[in-house]
Amino acid sequence: MSNRKDNKGRVLKKGESQRKDGTYMYRWTDIGKKRQCIYAKSLNDLRKQEQQLLSEISNGVLRTDITLNQQIEIYLQTKANISKSTYSNYTYYYNHSIKNSFLGRMELKEIKKAHIIKFYKECHDNNMANSTIAILQKIIRPSLQLAVDSDCIMKNPANGCLKDYTVEKEVKYAMSYEEENEFLARFDICTEAKFYKPLACLMLYSGIRISEALGLTWDDINIEERTININHQMLCRNLNGKLVQYCEGNTKTSNGSRIIPLNDFAYKAIIEQKKNWLSCKKIPDFSLDGYSNFVFLSYRTGKVVRHAVIRRVFRKLIREYNDKRDIQLPAISPHILRHTYCTRLAEAGTDLKTMQYLMGHSDINTTMEVYNHVDRNRLEKETQKINDLHQIYTKLEILCMTYNCEMRYIQNMCKPHFFL
Repeated sequence: MSNRKDNKGRVLKKGESQRKDGTYMYRWTDIGKKRQCIYAKSLNDLRKQEQQLLSEISNGVLRTDITLNQQIEIYLQTKANISKSTYSNYTYYYNHSIKNSFLGRMELKEIKKAHIIKFYKECHDNNMANSTIAILQKIIRPSLQLAVDSDCIMKNPANGCLKDYTVEKEVKYAMSYEEENEFLARFDICTEAKFYKPLACLMLYSGIRISEALGLTWDDINIEERTININHQMLCRNLNGKLVQYCEGNTKTSNGSRIIPLNDFAYKAIIEQKKNWLSCKKIPDFSLDGYSNFVFLSYRTGKVVRHAVIRRVFRKLIREYNDKRDIQLPAISPHILRHTYCTRLAEAGTDLKTMQYLMGHSDINTTMEVYNHVDRNRLEKETQKINDLHQIYTKLEILCMTYNCEMRYIQNMCKPHFFL
Protein backbone atom coordinates (compact mmCIF):
# COMPACT_ATOMS: atom_id res chain seq x y z
CA MET A 1 0.00 0.00 0.00
CA SER A 2 1.47 3.38 -1.03
CA ASN A 3 1.94 6.14 1.54
CA ARG A 4 -0.79 8.78 1.63
CA LYS A 5 0.28 12.34 0.83
CA ASP A 6 -1.19 15.80 1.20
CA ASN A 7 -1.78 18.21 -1.71
CA LYS A 8 1.83 19.40 -1.38
CA GLY A 9 3.21 15.90 -1.76
CA ARG A 10 4.22 15.42 1.89
CA VAL A 11 3.86 11.91 3.30
CA LEU A 12 1.18 11.67 6.01
CA LYS A 13 1.74 9.55 9.12
CA LYS A 14 -0.66 6.98 10.47
CA GLY A 15 -3.80 8.73 11.73
CA GLU A 16 -3.12 11.91 9.75
CA SER A 17 -5.30 13.05 6.86
CA GLN A 18 -6.05 16.17 4.83
CA ARG A 19 -9.63 17.28 4.51
CA LYS A 20 -11.32 18.69 1.39
CA ASP A 21 -11.07 22.26 2.73
CA GLY A 22 -7.28 21.87 3.04
CA THR A 23 -7.16 21.56 6.85
CA TYR A 24 -5.53 18.62 8.60
CA MET A 25 -6.89 16.04 11.04
CA TYR A 26 -5.29 13.51 13.36
CA ARG A 27 -7.45 10.63 14.58
CA TRP A 28 -6.67 8.18 17.39
CA THR A 29 -8.49 5.73 19.65
CA ASP A 30 -8.44 6.36 23.42
CA ILE A 31 -8.29 3.65 26.10
CA GLY A 32 -12.07 3.71 26.24
CA LYS A 33 -12.11 2.54 22.58
CA LYS A 34 -13.55 5.89 21.49
CA ARG A 35 -12.35 7.65 18.34
CA GLN A 36 -10.92 11.10 19.03
CA CYS A 37 -9.79 13.82 16.62
CA ILE A 38 -7.73 17.00 16.63
CA TYR A 39 -7.62 19.56 13.81
CA ALA A 40 -5.16 22.17 12.50
CA LYS A 41 -4.82 24.52 9.54
CA SER A 42 -1.29 23.34 8.70
CA LEU A 43 0.54 20.03 8.91
CA ASN A 44 3.20 21.57 11.18
CA ASP A 45 0.58 22.79 13.65
CA LEU A 46 -1.11 19.40 13.58
CA ARG A 47 2.12 17.59 14.40
CA LYS A 48 2.82 19.99 17.28
CA GLN A 49 -0.58 19.06 18.72
CA GLU A 50 0.22 15.38 18.12
CA GLN A 51 3.45 15.69 20.10
CA GLN A 52 1.63 17.45 22.96
CA LEU A 53 -1.05 14.77 22.92
CA LEU A 54 1.50 11.92 23.02
CA SER A 55 3.34 13.69 25.85
CA GLU A 56 0.12 14.01 27.86
CA ILE A 57 -0.73 10.35 27.30
CA SER A 58 2.76 9.24 28.36
CA ASN A 59 2.34 11.33 31.53
CA GLY A 60 -0.97 9.63 32.27
CA VAL A 61 -3.41 12.31 31.06
CA LEU A 62 -6.18 12.02 28.51
CA ARG A 63 -7.85 15.04 27.00
CA THR A 64 -10.73 16.19 29.21
CA ASP A 65 -11.95 19.58 30.42
CA ILE A 66 -13.38 18.37 33.73
CA THR A 67 -11.98 20.10 36.83
CA LEU A 68 -10.98 18.52 40.13
CA ASN A 69 -13.95 20.23 41.81
CA GLN A 70 -16.34 18.59 39.36
CA GLN A 71 -14.64 15.23 39.79
CA ILE A 72 -14.85 15.37 43.60
CA GLU A 73 -18.56 16.20 43.40
CA ILE A 74 -19.06 13.19 41.12
CA TYR A 75 -17.13 11.02 43.57
CA LEU A 76 -19.16 12.19 46.59
CA GLN A 77 -22.44 11.61 44.72
CA THR A 78 -21.53 8.12 43.49
CA LYS A 79 -19.61 6.78 46.53
CA ALA A 80 -21.83 4.04 47.91
CA ASN A 81 -20.07 2.56 50.96
CA ILE A 82 -19.69 5.79 52.91
CA SER A 83 -21.35 6.61 56.24
CA LYS A 84 -23.42 9.73 56.81
CA SER A 85 -20.79 11.16 59.15
CA THR A 86 -17.95 10.56 56.67
CA TYR A 87 -19.97 12.09 53.84
CA SER A 88 -20.69 15.12 56.01
CA ASN A 89 -17.02 15.50 56.94
CA TYR A 90 -15.81 15.09 53.36
CA THR A 91 -18.36 17.62 52.10
CA TYR A 92 -17.29 20.10 54.79
CA TYR A 93 -13.57 19.82 54.03
CA TYR A 94 -14.19 19.94 50.28
CA ASN A 95 -16.24 23.15 50.57
CA HIS A 96 -13.87 24.85 53.01
CA SER A 97 -10.44 23.72 51.79
CA ILE A 98 -10.50 22.43 48.21
CA LYS A 99 -13.34 24.10 46.31
CA ASN A 100 -11.88 27.63 46.24
CA SER A 101 -8.24 26.56 45.91
CA PHE A 102 -6.09 26.71 42.78
CA LEU A 103 -6.04 22.90 42.74
CA GLY A 104 -9.82 22.57 42.78
CA ARG A 105 -10.15 24.83 39.75
CA MET A 106 -7.52 22.95 37.73
CA GLU A 107 -8.54 20.59 34.94
CA LEU A 108 -7.67 16.94 35.50
CA LYS A 109 -5.40 16.88 32.45
CA GLU A 110 -3.27 19.65 34.01
CA ILE A 111 -2.85 18.19 37.49
CA LYS A 112 0.55 16.73 38.33
CA LYS A 113 1.82 15.25 41.55
CA ALA A 114 3.79 18.44 42.22
CA HIS A 115 0.57 20.50 42.17
CA ILE A 116 -1.03 18.33 44.86
CA ILE A 117 2.08 18.45 47.06
CA LYS A 118 2.22 22.24 46.61
CA PHE A 119 -1.44 22.45 47.69
CA TYR A 120 -0.75 20.42 50.84
CA LYS A 121 2.24 22.57 51.75
CA GLU A 122 0.17 25.73 51.34
CA CYS A 123 -2.46 24.21 53.65
CA HIS A 124 0.25 23.43 56.21
CA ASP A 125 1.67 26.96 55.96
CA ASN A 126 -1.83 28.22 56.79
CA ASN A 127 -1.69 26.24 60.07
CA MET A 128 -3.75 23.29 58.87
CA ALA A 129 -3.11 20.17 60.96
CA ASN A 130 -1.46 17.16 59.33
CA SER A 131 -4.48 15.07 60.28
CA THR A 132 -6.72 17.45 58.29
CA ILE A 133 -4.38 17.29 55.30
CA ALA A 134 -4.64 13.50 55.50
CA ILE A 135 -8.43 13.88 55.21
CA LEU A 136 -7.99 16.02 52.08
CA GLN A 137 -5.88 13.24 50.59
CA LYS A 138 -8.68 10.77 51.40
CA ILE A 139 -10.98 12.96 49.28
CA ILE A 140 -8.64 13.82 46.40
CA ARG A 141 -6.95 10.45 45.80
CA PRO A 142 -10.12 8.30 45.39
CA SER A 143 -11.77 11.07 43.33
CA LEU A 144 -8.87 10.96 40.88
CA GLN A 145 -8.88 7.15 40.98
CA LEU A 146 -12.52 7.27 39.88
CA ALA A 147 -11.36 9.46 36.98
CA VAL A 148 -8.80 6.77 36.08
CA ASP A 149 -11.46 4.07 36.23
CA SER A 150 -13.71 6.22 34.03
CA ASP A 151 -10.94 6.63 31.41
CA CYS A 152 -10.65 10.39 32.02
CA ILE A 153 -6.99 10.11 33.02
CA MET A 154 -4.55 7.21 32.77
CA LYS A 155 -2.60 7.69 36.02
CA ASN A 156 -3.55 8.93 39.47
CA PRO A 157 -1.27 11.88 40.34
CA ALA A 158 -2.35 11.75 44.00
CA ASN A 159 -0.80 8.33 44.61
CA GLY A 160 2.00 8.60 47.16
CA CYS A 161 1.54 12.35 47.68
CA LEU A 162 1.44 12.15 51.47
CA LYS A 163 4.61 10.07 51.42
CA ASP A 164 6.39 12.70 49.32
CA TYR A 165 4.81 15.59 51.22
CA THR A 166 7.09 15.76 54.24
CA VAL A 167 6.71 18.11 57.18
CA GLU A 168 7.61 17.62 60.80
CA LYS A 169 5.10 15.22 62.31
CA GLU A 170 2.85 16.75 64.93
CA VAL A 171 3.21 15.47 68.47
CA LYS A 172 -0.19 15.05 70.05
CA TYR A 173 -0.45 16.92 73.32
CA ALA A 174 -1.12 15.22 76.65
CA MET A 175 -1.78 17.22 79.80
CA SER A 176 0.52 17.01 82.78
CA TYR A 177 -0.99 16.09 86.15
CA GLU A 178 -0.73 19.74 87.23
CA GLU A 179 -2.54 20.97 84.11
CA GLU A 180 -5.16 18.26 84.56
CA ASN A 181 -5.91 19.40 88.12
CA GLU A 182 -6.00 23.09 87.18
CA PHE A 183 -8.32 22.37 84.24
CA LEU A 184 -10.82 20.37 86.30
CA ALA A 185 -10.73 22.94 89.12
CA ARG A 186 -11.98 25.59 86.69
CA PHE A 187 -15.33 23.76 86.33
CA ASP A 188 -16.14 24.40 90.01
CA ILE A 189 -15.55 28.14 89.60
CA CYS A 190 -17.49 28.74 86.37
CA THR A 191 -21.27 28.41 86.84
CA GLU A 192 -21.94 27.60 83.18
CA ALA A 193 -19.22 24.94 83.05
CA LYS A 194 -19.98 23.23 86.37
CA PHE A 195 -22.76 21.15 84.83
CA TYR A 196 -20.33 19.67 82.28
CA LYS A 197 -17.62 18.56 84.74
CA PRO A 198 -18.82 14.91 84.93
CA LEU A 199 -18.66 14.73 81.13
CA ALA A 200 -15.09 16.11 81.09
CA CYS A 201 -14.03 13.73 83.87
CA LEU A 202 -15.52 10.73 82.08
CA MET A 203 -13.66 11.54 78.85
CA LEU A 204 -10.42 12.20 80.74
CA TYR A 205 -10.53 9.04 82.86
CA SER A 206 -12.01 6.58 80.34
CA GLY A 207 -10.55 7.86 77.06
CA ILE A 208 -13.83 7.65 75.15
CA ARG A 209 -14.44 9.95 72.19
CA ILE A 210 -16.72 12.96 72.58
CA SER A 211 -19.14 11.42 70.06
CA GLU A 212 -19.23 8.24 72.17
CA ALA A 213 -19.74 10.16 75.42
CA LEU A 214 -22.59 12.31 74.07
CA GLY A 215 -24.27 9.23 72.61
CA LEU A 216 -24.26 7.34 75.92
CA THR A 217 -27.60 6.28 77.37
CA TRP A 218 -28.21 4.98 80.88
CA ASP A 219 -28.94 1.61 79.29
CA ASP A 220 -25.27 1.51 78.19
CA ILE A 221 -24.03 1.85 81.78
CA ASN A 222 -23.89 -0.99 84.29
CA ILE A 223 -23.36 0.77 87.60
CA GLU A 224 -23.14 -2.46 89.60
CA GLU A 225 -20.43 -3.97 87.40
CA ARG A 226 -18.86 -0.53 86.80
CA THR A 227 -18.75 -0.81 83.00
CA ILE A 228 -19.92 1.20 80.01
CA ASN A 229 -20.93 -0.34 76.70
CA ILE A 230 -19.79 1.69 73.67
CA ASN A 231 -21.94 0.65 70.71
CA HIS A 232 -23.08 3.87 68.98
CA GLN A 233 -22.17 7.55 68.74
CA MET A 234 -23.65 11.03 68.50
CA LEU A 235 -22.53 12.91 65.39
CA CYS A 236 -23.19 16.15 63.49
CA ARG A 237 -23.76 16.66 59.80
CA ASN A 238 -24.31 19.69 57.61
CA LEU A 239 -27.87 19.73 56.34
CA ASN A 240 -28.65 22.68 54.05
CA GLY A 241 -26.08 24.84 55.83
CA LYS A 242 -27.27 23.87 59.32
CA LEU A 243 -25.49 21.48 61.70
CA VAL A 244 -27.83 18.69 62.75
CA GLN A 245 -27.08 16.05 65.38
CA TYR A 246 -27.97 12.41 64.87
CA CYS A 247 -27.19 9.00 66.37
CA GLU A 248 -25.33 6.43 64.34
CA GLY A 249 -25.52 2.77 65.32
CA ASN A 250 -21.89 2.22 64.37
CA THR A 251 -18.79 3.40 66.17
CA LYS A 252 -16.00 5.34 64.47
CA THR A 253 -13.81 2.27 63.85
CA SER A 254 -14.34 -1.47 63.51
CA ASN A 255 -12.85 -1.87 67.01
CA GLY A 256 -14.92 0.97 68.44
CA SER A 257 -17.64 -1.28 69.89
CA ARG A 258 -16.30 -2.31 73.29
CA ILE A 259 -17.13 -2.67 76.98
CA ILE A 260 -14.92 -0.49 79.16
CA PRO A 261 -14.37 -1.05 82.90
CA LEU A 262 -14.66 2.17 84.88
CA ASN A 263 -11.80 3.20 87.17
CA ASP A 264 -12.62 5.05 90.39
CA PHE A 265 -12.42 8.51 88.79
CA ALA A 266 -14.64 7.61 85.80
CA TYR A 267 -17.10 5.80 88.10
CA LYS A 268 -17.30 8.87 90.33
CA ALA A 269 -18.08 11.01 87.26
CA ILE A 270 -20.97 8.69 86.32
CA ILE A 271 -22.38 8.76 89.86
CA GLU A 272 -22.12 12.56 89.95
CA GLN A 273 -23.96 12.82 86.63
CA LYS A 274 -26.66 10.44 87.92
CA LYS A 275 -27.21 12.80 90.85
CA ASN A 276 -27.46 15.77 88.48
CA TRP A 277 -29.93 13.85 86.34
CA LEU A 278 -32.12 12.83 89.24
CA SER A 279 -32.04 16.33 90.74
CA CYS A 280 -33.88 17.73 87.72
CA LYS A 281 -37.39 18.87 88.60
CA LYS A 282 -38.58 17.16 85.46
CA ILE A 283 -36.50 14.37 83.94
CA PRO A 284 -36.16 15.21 80.23
CA ASP A 285 -38.01 12.87 77.90
CA PHE A 286 -35.87 13.22 74.80
CA SER A 287 -35.26 10.69 72.03
CA LEU A 288 -33.26 10.77 68.82
CA ASP A 289 -33.05 8.19 66.02
CA GLY A 290 -34.45 5.45 68.25
CA TYR A 291 -32.21 6.26 71.25
CA SER A 292 -33.44 7.81 74.51
CA ASN A 293 -32.52 8.09 78.17
CA PHE A 294 -29.31 9.97 77.30
CA VAL A 295 -26.74 10.44 80.08
CA PHE A 296 -25.65 13.92 79.07
CA LEU A 297 -28.41 16.40 78.27
CA SER A 298 -28.31 20.17 78.15
CA TYR A 299 -29.41 21.75 81.43
CA ARG A 300 -31.00 24.54 79.39
CA THR A 301 -32.87 22.75 76.60
CA GLY A 302 -33.24 19.19 77.94
CA LYS A 303 -31.88 17.93 74.62
CA VAL A 304 -28.54 16.29 73.83
CA VAL A 305 -25.46 18.44 74.36
CA ARG A 306 -23.93 19.76 71.16
CA HIS A 307 -20.27 19.08 70.36
CA ALA A 308 -19.71 22.79 69.74
CA VAL A 309 -21.04 23.69 73.19
CA ILE A 310 -18.43 21.47 74.91
CA ARG A 311 -15.61 22.95 72.86
CA ARG A 312 -16.85 26.48 73.60
CA VAL A 313 -17.00 25.77 77.35
CA PHE A 314 -13.45 24.37 77.27
CA ARG A 315 -12.16 27.47 75.45
CA LYS A 316 -13.89 29.76 77.93
CA LEU A 317 -12.33 27.98 80.93
CA ILE A 318 -8.84 28.19 79.47
CA ARG A 319 -9.24 31.82 78.42
CA GLU A 320 -10.45 32.94 81.85
CA TYR A 321 -7.60 31.06 83.54
CA ASN A 322 -4.87 32.41 81.22
CA ASP A 323 -6.10 36.01 81.46
CA LYS A 324 -5.22 36.11 85.16
CA ARG A 325 -1.96 34.12 85.27
CA ASP A 326 1.55 34.25 83.89
CA ILE A 327 1.81 30.45 83.54
CA GLN A 328 -0.61 29.58 80.75
CA LEU A 329 -2.68 26.47 80.22
CA PRO A 330 -2.62 25.13 76.63
CA ALA A 331 -5.71 25.00 74.44
CA ILE A 332 -7.56 21.87 75.57
CA SER A 333 -9.98 20.02 73.32
CA PRO A 334 -12.04 16.87 74.00
CA HIS A 335 -9.51 14.88 71.98
CA ILE A 336 -6.67 16.06 74.24
CA LEU A 337 -8.55 14.50 77.17
CA ARG A 338 -8.66 11.21 75.25
CA HIS A 339 -4.98 11.41 74.31
CA THR A 340 -4.06 12.22 77.92
CA TYR A 341 -5.82 9.05 79.09
CA CYS A 342 -4.01 6.98 76.45
CA THR A 343 -0.70 8.49 77.60
CA ARG A 344 -1.48 7.57 81.22
CA LEU A 345 -2.06 3.96 80.13
CA ALA A 346 1.31 3.89 78.38
CA GLU A 347 3.05 5.48 81.36
CA ALA A 348 1.56 2.77 83.59
CA GLY A 349 3.06 0.09 81.34
CA THR A 350 -0.25 -1.19 79.94
CA ASP A 351 0.37 -3.69 77.12
CA LEU A 352 -0.40 -2.57 73.56
CA LYS A 353 -3.32 -4.91 72.85
CA THR A 354 -5.11 -3.81 76.03
CA MET A 355 -4.51 -0.15 75.17
CA GLN A 356 -5.82 -0.71 71.65
CA TYR A 357 -9.00 -2.32 72.98
CA LEU A 358 -9.68 0.35 75.62
CA MET A 359 -9.12 3.18 73.13
CA GLY A 360 -11.07 1.51 70.32
CA HIS A 361 -8.22 1.94 67.81
CA SER A 362 -8.70 -0.06 64.61
CA ASP A 363 -4.99 0.24 63.78
CA ILE A 364 -2.49 -0.75 66.47
CA ASN A 365 0.00 1.69 64.88
CA THR A 366 -2.15 4.52 66.24
CA THR A 367 -1.70 3.06 69.73
CA MET A 368 1.99 2.48 69.05
CA GLU A 369 2.56 6.18 68.34
CA VAL A 370 1.51 7.06 71.89
CA TYR A 371 3.53 4.21 73.36
CA ASN A 372 6.67 5.17 71.45
CA HIS A 373 6.33 8.81 72.49
CA VAL A 374 6.13 7.80 76.16
CA ASP A 375 9.13 5.49 75.71
CA ARG A 376 11.13 8.37 74.22
CA ASN A 377 10.33 10.46 77.29
CA ARG A 378 11.48 7.60 79.50
CA LEU A 379 14.73 7.33 77.56
CA GLU A 380 15.33 11.05 77.99
CA LYS A 381 14.81 10.73 81.75
CA GLU A 382 17.19 7.74 81.95
CA THR A 383 19.77 9.66 79.91
CA GLN A 384 19.40 12.58 82.27
CA LYS A 385 20.32 10.27 85.17
CA ILE A 386 23.66 9.61 83.48
CA ASN A 387 24.17 13.34 83.05
CA ASP A 388 23.39 13.85 86.74
CA LEU A 389 25.92 11.19 87.75
CA HIS A 390 28.53 12.79 85.53
CA GLN A 391 27.92 16.16 87.20
CA ILE A 392 28.24 14.56 90.65
CA TYR A 393 31.52 12.91 89.63
CA THR A 394 32.86 16.25 88.37
CA LYS A 395 31.95 17.91 91.68
CA LEU A 396 33.76 15.11 93.56
CA GLU A 397 36.89 15.75 91.53
CA ILE A 398 36.74 19.42 92.49
CA LEU A 399 36.21 18.39 96.09
CA CYS A 400 39.33 16.19 95.98
CA MET A 401 41.39 19.00 94.55
CA THR A 402 40.09 21.40 97.18
CA TYR A 403 40.90 19.14 100.14
CA ASN A 404 43.93 17.50 98.52
CA CYS A 405 42.70 13.92 99.01
CA GLU A 406 42.52 10.88 96.80
CA MET A 407 39.48 10.39 94.55
CA ARG A 408 39.26 6.74 95.61
CA TYR A 409 38.68 7.79 99.23
CA ILE A 410 35.84 10.16 98.28
CA GLN A 411 34.28 7.53 96.00
CA ASN A 412 34.25 4.93 98.76
CA MET A 413 32.50 7.38 101.05
CA CYS A 414 29.87 8.35 98.48
CA LYS A 415 29.40 5.03 96.69
CA PRO A 416 26.47 3.83 98.81
CA HIS A 417 24.59 7.01 97.83
CA PHE A 418 25.56 7.67 94.21
CA PHE A 419 27.20 4.67 92.58
CA LEU A 420 24.96 1.70 93.37
